[in-house]
Amino acid sequence: MIGTAELRALVAPLLEGTDLELVEVQVAPGHRQHQLRVFIDRPGGVDVAACARMSREIARRLEGSLESYRLEVSSPGMQRPVSTLEHFRRFAGERLRFDLREPRAGRVRFHGAIRAVEGTRVVLDTEEGEEFRVGVDEIAEARLEMDPWKRARARRAEADG
Repeated sequence: MIGTAELRALVAPLLEGTDLELVEVQVAPGHRQHQLRVFIDRPGGVDVAACARMSREIARRLEGSLESYRLEVSSPGMQRPVSTLEHFRRFAGERLRFDLREPRAGRVRFHGAIRAVEGTRVVLDTEEGEEFRVGVDEIAEARLEMDPWKRARARRAEADG
């Protein structure tokens, strides 16, 4: 059985020297097949051709190491995980949902927009209109809540000049 750390270690070198980023890997053991999911991204989004190419490369590397598995390589989607300071910087201005490792003010779940990154802390504007500062290491999970039409509007505005 391959674990998430092994799958990440196998996939990461395949992305070196490309414009692709390894966002997340998941391994779900199954009775007859293991389910392997690899999420990749790039600035501007990832296309089907990039996913297919990575799927072939990963399958070649896995050949003979697992009896039976199902591999999925895809975009992380509009609710992509945000986990590093670079991610928070890149997605400044975007809305997200995040859970803290430990409760703060009696809560662990928050919604808001990323305002900035200051050192190792993320500055967020919560839905309640409050500024919230949190260390990236205090966040258990964060996922974007992107507007599906925002990129299309930005591309149209750029084309219009």
